[in-house]
Amino acid sequence: MYGRDEMAEQLLLGAMAAVDGSSTRWAAELAGLRERRAFTAIGVKGAYCNVLPANGLREATASVYASIAHRCGWLDLDRTLSAAEYRRLAADIGDWVTEDRTLSQAIDRFGAPSLWIGSTNPLSPKTLGYTTASPDDELICLHLWNTFADAGTDERQGVHPEPVVFAVRHRPGDFRSSFSFTPEGLRRRPTADQQSSLRLTVWIFHGEQARYASAAFETEEAGLAWAADHGVTGILAEYPYGGAYDAAVAEGRFTPSKPHHGTTNHVAAFTPGLRHIHLVDGRRD
Repeated sequence: MYGRDEMAEQLLLGAMAAVDGSSTRWAAELAGLRERRAFTAIGVKGAYCNVLPANGLREATASVYASIAHRCGWLDLDRTLSAAEYRRLAADIGDWVTEDRTLSQAIDRFGAPSLWIGSTNPLSPKTLGYTTASPDDELICLHLWNTFADAGTDERQGVHPEPVVFAVRHRPGDFRSSFSFTPEGLRRRPTADQQSSLRLTVWIFHGEQARYASAAFETEEAGLAWAADHGVTGILAEYPYGGAYDAAVAEGRFTPSKPHHGTTNHVAAFTPGLRHIHLVDGRRD
């Protein structure tokens, strides 16, 4: 309700940290998101773009900041699980999502959530979080969606009467390894093209034999128009905002597999791996 991007959470938690005298802790939490690949050039939303459909990202994104708030002792929970309930849920949830599940089945099995993020409208995405009162116990988050949201596709014929579970975030460590998916969630994971539509990029021109780049543009079209006006020769390449290496790893386009991957020299020389256009005298080669 405070906008489609996560600036509201960042402003709120940053203010909470200042009042609480925990600004250093807040900075460390944000750094931890990047280390776990839970924060890309467009924030936590970017990390979720290969997990959930585009219209379901907002509620899921909020759950990551809710997890930080819980660890910092700032989150008021609607219900706290006992230690035994939490251990049982953590032990069972991975196997439970090997089958398709609905909202009512989740609540019947695990009870009312500690935190409900999103609308109660059955046609809207939502995230349910479960945890104890202890800040040491992470939020276990169930992400739910409904196929009705993809109006105009064949899926419209298979509308669920209530939201279904797509994924559950329940493992610590690397963000991309923290999920288990239902069969429906696996079927509905975004394609590479859908993921790329969420990427923020800039187009940079590097002249032939030039040592440094000489121009930057918000769009491919603007770059091509400039190149044509000046008749330049070189490469017009698309770059993600932020580090090219970090973005490639976060989006799954590059997986470190050798000892030198991720070293200073490797990161400094890493190319974006996105689209590029060879130009001769301002025209496509």
